[in-house]
Amino acid sequence: MASNYTNIILAVPHAVGDPLDCDWREDAKVAASARRWTDWHTDKLFSVKDGRIVVVKGRLSRFDCDDERLEHEDDRLCRYALEGGIDPNGIGAKQWNARLAEWFWYRAELMSAAARGEHPLIIDCHSFPSDLAPDVDICIGFNEDGSKPSEETLAVVTGAFEAAGYKVACNNPYSNAIAPIGYRGHSLMIEVNKRCYLDADEVNVGEGFVKLHNTLAKLYRELLGVDEAIKMLKGEIEQ
Repeated sequence: MASNYTNIILAVPHAVGDPLDCDWREDAKVAASARRWTDWHTDKLFSVKDGRIVVVKGRLSRFDCDDERLEHEDDRLCRYALEGGIDPNGIGAKQWNARLAEWFWYRAELMSAAARGEHPLIIDCHSFPSDLAPDVDICIGFNEDGSKPSEETLAVVTGAFEAAGYKVACNNPYSNAIAPIGYRGHSLMIEVNKRCYLDADEVNVGEGFVKLHNTLAKLYRELLGVDEAIKMLKGEIEQ
């Protein structure tokens, strides 16, 4: 049987588009990269109003601080500098430390939100450019450790999207899911093909946004056990 989680934490690390130190639109190379790699509107796409669901959104562009990177990965800070051909050493200690503080803040917020329930689930919320995996609409990612949800839960997640007509793949084109050090719950990544909710420019909201948003909201209810509780009250499930 799938797990009924007490609370869900929506981790949204890459929804902010503008780097701190300039208008990315002024640099053609960085502008193209930002358009491609920012997870546009994922904060709105994944969010719902429910007291058991908390959104933790990264406050900086991934070009300033990539909240998803591991501590040993060199490009977790100042990716903008690398993308724009700027020498990272030219960024002062104060700016560097401010970015580093954001990286730690993001993880602390996830842990604080997770602590609000006994059986939490982190959903790592992303989108990917359509050309990366043309045959995949939804990518489900997970770790092969204690944070991995049960096979029954993974089947519920996969089934929710397939029932809505989406093509689903596991750990393709991306794998794993964020699970901060010390976290004791389950973690799951949902990567959405940008064509499923954005216009052809893959920046502005498109016609598929509402359908996908509603599919996610229904999935959350299933993961929290709400749909099963309703069926139980209606006598649709044998006791």
